[in-house]
Amino acid sequence: MKKFFIIAALALVASAACTKSELSDNANRDVEIGFQVASYLNQTKADSHDHTSFIDELAELGVTSNQSFNSQAFILAAQSDGTVADPAAFFSAGTGNVETIKYDGSSTWKPVHPYFWPKSPKSSITFFSWYDFSGMNPTIDGYATDGGAVTLAWTDRTVALKDNVMYADAAYKYKKNDNSTQNHKLDGVTEGVPTLFHHALAKVRFTVKQNPMKEQDGTTENYIFWDVTLSEVALSSGTIKNNGQFSLTETSSTTVASQGTWTLPTNSIWAAPTAAQTFLTTNLGNASGDIFDTDVARGEDSSHNPVLLKATVDTLTGKNFMAKNFFTVLPQEIGDDVTLTFKYTIKTYYGTEAQHTAGTATLISTETINVNDLGPTVGNFGAPYTDTGIQLNAITGAWNKWQMNHQYVYNIIINPKTSEIKYDPAVATWETEDTVNQTVPAA
Repeated sequence: MKKFFIIAALALVASAACTKSELSDNANRDVEIGFQVASYLNQTKADSHDHTSFIDELAELGVTSNQSFNSQAFILAAQSDGTVADPAAFFSAGTGNVETIKYDGSSTWKPVHPYFWPKSPKSSITFFSWYDFSGMNPTIDGYATDGGAVTLAWTDRTVALKDNVMYADAAYKYKKNDNSTQNHKLDGVTEGVPTLFHHALAKVRFTVKQNPMKEQDGTTENYIFWDVTLSEVALSSGTIKNNGQFSLTETSSTTVASQGTWTLPTNSIWAAPTAAQTFLTTNLGNASGDIFDTDVARGEDSSHNPVLLKATVDTLTGKNFMAKNFFTVLPQEIGDDVTLTFKYTIKTYYGTEAQHTAGTATLISTETINVNDLGPTVGNFGAPYTDTGIQLNAITGAWNKWQMNHQYVYNIIINPKTSEIKYDPAVATWETEDTVNQTVPAA
């Protein structure tokens, strides 16, 4: 999902020849720079009004008050000799020239300190904005001259299962509020500097369903029923990277009121950290608060009643982290050792629909299958099975990378009749999902 914010202006500043921002005490302030936020999904969508609120984006993280993002700005100020100075820090009252942009609770975003638009028609301001749930600020290097190369970088950032990092397309050389048709007027916005945000992390979730549930015995009213429950669902420990760094680069635009386009890291994944590489070792199972914190993943509810798989999709991943049962991951290559493991128990019954519903159908057999036993040591079923579970990057139709601004869905379909496990992976750029199907033999 790509987020589009609006930087609105409310007053004009004093001297345009100044090479830095001024917190003027002049009583004749004209237009103070404020921020009003609109939030858009995908820049390439035909419907330019397909958008969501940044307030909702923050609410997904549990941020429902004191909403904010950060910004760094540079002024290109007119000089007395008619030239324009090189870019100079504008948000000088902020720590490290970075300003916190806060929401007022109704419709306006503005810096915690007041700033003003320059008055000279030759002066302009360039904005770099971002949001980081952890509070970490990136470094901005290289914008020392108009048209120079710029780098925006996060170093040694640890990614949690509930997290968000967003970076904005730079808004170059704005002189006043923009009110063109690209601005969607969300949350009271009527004009401002367009600031289009993109996600820097990836999201993952797992679902499960059963197919078929039963099979009729010829022309009689009797059926074979399969009741399937799961247990011990987990991802392999110490294989998923959770810290790294990434940087974005571009040549700064010399065009007035324009947006830049960052060059992403190779393969849209993060690089190794400068410090030691670390991995996820906790919250990988189905205990309370873990990734797979659902009754269906445990195979029982809080009263220890069995929770059976259904013909419709159930979520294996819980609601502990992100919306729609996703959790966030560091964008990375998916190593061969990243595996999903679980056990599933099949109880086979014979009888009528009424008997099965009443629990009086005849139990024919009970069998518990450990997907680890499908690996080379025992079953030797081939890819994607290993002795430590299902190798995620070996599932046909799936992926060998979790990339920035993508969400990944692993749909597990268990077929108790033919002892097949099917995989139905899907990937999307944060919102819609496209699906491919694959059938893999199992025990």
